[in-house]
Amino acid sequence: MKHSVRLQHTLLLAGMLASITLLLFLVITFGLEPYAVRNKRDDVKTAIPLVIGYINHQDTGAEQRLNMMAAKGNLGIGIYDLTSYAPHSVYSSNYNLDTVTNRFKSYMMGESIVADEIFERTDDYVLYRIFDNRMSGDQIECMGVYNRHAYFITTSMAGVQASVGITGNFLLMVGGAGLILGAVLIYALSKRFTAPIVSLAKLSEQISDLDFSGKYEGREENEIGTLGNNMNLMSERLSSTITELRQANSQLEKDIEEKNKIDENRRELIANISHELKTPIALIQGFSEGLKDGIADGDKENMDYYCDVIIDEAEKMNRLVKRLLALDEIESGISKPEMVEFNLIDVIKGVMQASAMLSRDKGVSVKLLAPEQLMVEADEFMIEEVIQNLLSNACHYVSSPGEITVRAWLTPEQMAHVAIHNTGEEIPEEALSRLWEKFYKVDKARTRSYGGSGIGLSIVKGIITRHEGACGVINTGDGVEFWFEIRALPDRSPESGRSEE
Repeated sequence: MKHSVRLQHTLLLAGMLASITLLLFLVITFGLEPYAVRNKRDDVKTAIPLVIGYINHQDTGAEQRLNMMAAKGNLGIGIYDLTSYAPHSVYSSNYNLDTVTNRFKSYMMGESIVADEIFERTDDYVLYRIFDNRMSGDQIECMGVYNRHAYFITTSMAGVQASVGITGNFLLMVGGAGLILGAVLIYALSKRFTAPIVSLAKLSEQISDLDFSGKYEGREENEIGTLGNNMNLMSERLSSTITELRQANSQLEKDIEEKNKIDENRRELIANISHELKTPIALIQGFSEGLKDGIADGDKENMDYYCDVIIDEAEKMNRLVKRLLALDEIESGISKPEMVEFNLIDVIKGVMQASAMLSRDKGVSVKLLAPEQLMVEADEFMIEEVIQNLLSNACHYVSSPGEITVRAWLTPEQMAHVAIHNTGEEIPEEALSRLWEKFYKVDKARTRSYGGSGIGLSIVKGIITRHEGACGVINTGDGVEFWFEIRALPDRSPESGRSEE
């Protein structure tokens, strides 16, 4: 069962009070009387030399000293002259001596003293303790003979014994009441001493639960205050250390996740490269073996066909390798943009002219909606490749007959925005976010038919990222639109709305 510090503190101090009260009771009950007996016995022994002095001198000074001693020690003193036939008293104090008269007479007649306790017995006197019925208590007495005189000295213990009983009972009553009152006061006042300890206990529980928001607010200039300040300091250091550990652990998890992602990408890349190279290698191998076996001997048309296939597949592999190397240089930062100022519209027009033959063959119209001038600061060759990849992608996927629209404008955020839209089949929503991944193809058969490798959009993404821009793709209802943004020069104000075909 768990008890609070305050209750334990109260019980401890109350127990101490009870122990002290009990100890005092035992001392008074069993120690006070023996102590009083010893003092009374010493008082009686101290009076013996004065009695001897009085017997020897019997002057006024000796009598005065005896009177003072009798009054101081509450002694009864009697001296009898034994020189005559009938002993007579020569000195008597005011003490009531009737209680010892019979014992004294017996002693003078030579009878032995029957006492409860004999302290001393010599040839001249006997010192003893005896219970006196008339006094209802013990008497400390001394009877002796000196120089033909007999004397007795006595003192009563009845008052002391009564006081012991009264004092013991009084102490029990006062001690009991004091114990109850003390326990209440201790419990009420102990909060001042136990409150800091309780506060420290709660703080330690918070720290053990890794909650470092709590602080010790005490201002005690003692060991508890020092402990509280040290716990605050420990809490701050633990909080800082655990925060650093959590950050390091979070970074480690990110690094592990990134490493796993890199490993997964590497495996996927190898698998994709293997897949992309498998078909051309198989074709080259098959057609080469056919030529070696003389399948086209004497037939120039077959020979040219076989050679054209081999050359075409070799060119596809060469383009794939070059594009992979280019993408790797872009993503790794080896290929850094050479920033120059140029008119983005001129670059778009150049790419459109280069792709005009492909679009005419498919019966597709290509429109440009853009201002005459849209100045940017970027790598001109990289941006040209971005536009070429997006326009080529639109030409291959546009409906036939269909329409491709290239739009460009300056956004309020001073970004050059280029959007290339082609009519035709929309891209499945689940595939939109994956189009920028290397080797990802929505329609692999169709991609293969025109020699696509699935790397072009990854190169677009890499180049735009290197330019700290953005790119994306959306379905428009009647087709697909790819777009990108790069930073425009702030001091140019292009005119929009011009249309070209």
